[in-house]
Amino acid sequence: SYLHARGIEVEKTSDFGVLFLFSIGITKGKWGTLIAAMIDFKRDYDADVPLTRLMPDLVAAHPDHYAGLGLRGMGDRMFAVMKQSNQTVHLQKAFSTIPEARVTPADAYQALIRGRLERVALPDLAGRTVATSIVPYPPGIPMIMPGETAGAANGPHIGYLKSLQAWDHAFPGMGYDTHGVEVEDGEYYVQCLESS
Repeated sequence: SYLHARGIEVEKTSDFGVLFLFSIGITKGKWGTLIAAMIDFKRDYDADVPLTRLMPDLVAAHPDHYAGLGLRGMGDRMFAVMKQSNQTVHLQKAFSTIPEARVTPADAYQALIRGRLERVALPDLAGRTVATSIVPYPPGIPMIMPGETAGAANGPHIGYLKSLQAWDHAFPGMGYDTHGVEVEDGEYYVQCLESS
């Protein structure tokens, strides 16, 4: 969000990394702008510059969450939420557990194109068979494939999605990008195969 407010587009971000894409022929001036912005970020973080100055659009859109907060204060709050929600633990468990396959991806796709789906909210996702891949970014790898079950309500896959949703609620405007998950009024929804 800091870099976006300065006109710099980021390709992907993770909890501890940022990916920039440079095209062939990038000039020293262009990458110099990025380096200068990163140095400015360090300066602004150390000085805890108010978000109203650094990211005014974000604060204007979500004043209840960001008004009166500085860059370092927001960073401290983010790390506290990450620690409390155990996102990293949930991520590791989710990607270490193979979901149960109920139908083939091809059969799930056929149900998808024929509209034999139900839009299911996260609290009701337990035991349901997903119609599309669930791909959190990061890491950008499918966590659940079409035709696989979301697992138990207290299982690793739903637990990870709950931790991402908690983050989105804590930091609106800075939510995670999870392909296969629709977000509406802060609620997560997933397209699932019709229940029999």
